[in-house]
Amino acid sequence: MTQSETTPVADHAAAAPSVTSSMAVPAVHVNAAETEEAVESAGVSKTKQSKSVTFILALFAGAFIGFGALFFLIVTCDPAMTWGPKRFVGGLAFCMGLILVLCCGAELFTGNSLMASNLAARRISLPALVRNWVIVWFGNLLGALILVALIAMAGTMGLNDGLVGETAVSTAISKVTLDPLTLFARGVLCNVLVCLAVRIGYSSRSTADKVLGILLPISGFVAMGFEHCVANM
Repeated sequence: MTQSETTPVADHAAAAPSVTSSMAVPAVHVNAAETEEAVESAGVSKTKQSKSVTFILALFAGAFIGFGALFFLIVTCDPAMTWGPKRFVGGLAFCMGLILVLCCGAELFTGNSLMASNLAARRISLPALVRNWVIVWFGNLLGALILVALIAMAGTMGLNDGLVGETAVSTAISKVTLDPLTLFARGVLCNVLVCLAVRIGYSSRSTADKVLGILLPISGFVAMGFEHCVANM
């Protein structure tokens, strides 16, 4: 091949911009202002949903958290596990519930408590906030009760020679025998970590980021014995 035949190709290659240098590198970090805007925009969208859509999404969220609670019971019913590892592993199992809620777009009462920041920023009205909370709370309750009925029909409480059911009963007894002040304090502390987990979800750029960000706050509140009102349903 002659020099004249190769020169145009070489000139073209030299003149062409580098693909690597011309490609924009996406930002991997979401700053606090962007996260706050995402949280507030989502809160505004929630108040604009129809009541029926909000209620159906709340039904799913109640069931999703119920799945997480059931997963917790199954992995913690082994009497051979010591207390600390049992709490941590159980907490990781419970994370499944909030992962399903955030990744599938369901409406969870505890997560929607974060909408109070929208009220503080005057992005939504108090009646709109209360309406969302009431619809979502009752939707979560009905979704949890539907799951309870299905679990009863499936005989899941009889797994591991009935230890799953025994663990469920003992867990429920330990919760209902607490004094009101203790329950309230544990509920507040739980919701702090839940709202932080939801906020981390809004700061994520991928599903993997969201899942990883949820793990420690949620497993942490479970391990520390805080009280999640929807899981308690």
